[in-house]
Amino acid sequence: MDTSLAETIDMSSLKSALTTGSLSQQMLSLASSTFRLAATALTRLQQQQQQEQWQTELASLAHLPEYSLQQVSWHDRPDDCWIVLNDKVYNVTKLVDGHPGGMEVMMEQAGRDATLAFRSVGHSIDAIEQVDEFLVGILPEKERMYLRSRK
Repeated sequence: MDTSLAETIDMSSLKSALTTGSLSQQMLSLASSTFRLAATALTRLQQQQQQEQWQTELASLAHLPEYSLQQVSWHDRPDDCWIVLNDKVYNVTKLVDGHPGGMEVMMEQAGRDATLAFRSVGHSIDAIEQVDEFLVGILPEKERMYLRSRK
């Protein structure tokens, strides 16, 4: 009888463990689904906020003339230097001689889209804000990579 009782207790413990394990798995699955749902909602909210920011920025730039990348490429000399940063066109001629990285750095990007080079250097907030005073235009929508209208 003792052996039978021990086997019954072990079987009961085993069933309980399996049931508890199953419940734990269900709870874990539910928690995982909840986190995925929350992450999806958060991502959508962030995308919506980013779209609103893009729309606001595009609206604030609407008064600027459009210059194509080809037109920007004509301004590639130290005495006439334009660059593109984040789809915005800047006349940075006044910065060429005084650029901390030297004239050579500026001339490498003259007449081009300098967005990646500008970002990779890790410019200071002051440098990023300073360049805004040289804004002269924006790329046409078909040439934009960063300020696309999100519909």
